[in-house]
Amino acid sequence: MDTYDSPGWAAPGPDDDLPVIPTHPLRDDEDILEVMLSLVGPERAGPPALWLVLLDADGMMLPVVLPLSGIPLQPEPAQVRQVMVAMADILRHDAPGGSLAAGIVRAAGGDRGSFERVWEHALRTAADDRGVRVSAVVAVGEHRARVLGS
Repeated sequence: MDTYDSPGWAAPGPDDDLPVIPTHPLRDDEDILEVMLSLVGPERAGPPALWLVLLDADGMMLPVVLPLSGIPLQPEPAQVRQVMVAMADILRHDAPGGSLAAGIVRAAGGDRGSFERVWEHALRTAADDRGVRVSAVVAVGEHRARVLGS
């Protein structure tokens, strides 16, 4: 894969070992799941985390990935809303008509458990409140992963 070649985004630095951003649009849930698995990598076995990826209106991934590690078992709605405010601002400024994809990560996860369901609901509620379209929510565990919904 090649890197996303957008003026002002590319620069050499300490993130050079990160996965390469796809150069093709992420058109379906499986594309998003594949990218999320690549991004999360060995963190699949780590503490619970939320990974957020932004897509432009054509499905191209923006070079914005927000991994939030050590998330609580029960989301705090006010905190989830604050994160969504930031994501909405980025989309409005850099990718009007774009969307968000989320990965809910925990070592024992990767399926539709209570942890994943409560986080998916919190994310979708906060996204709806801010007018952010959600392309997909995926559950990622150490040994399995699946799309929860789009």
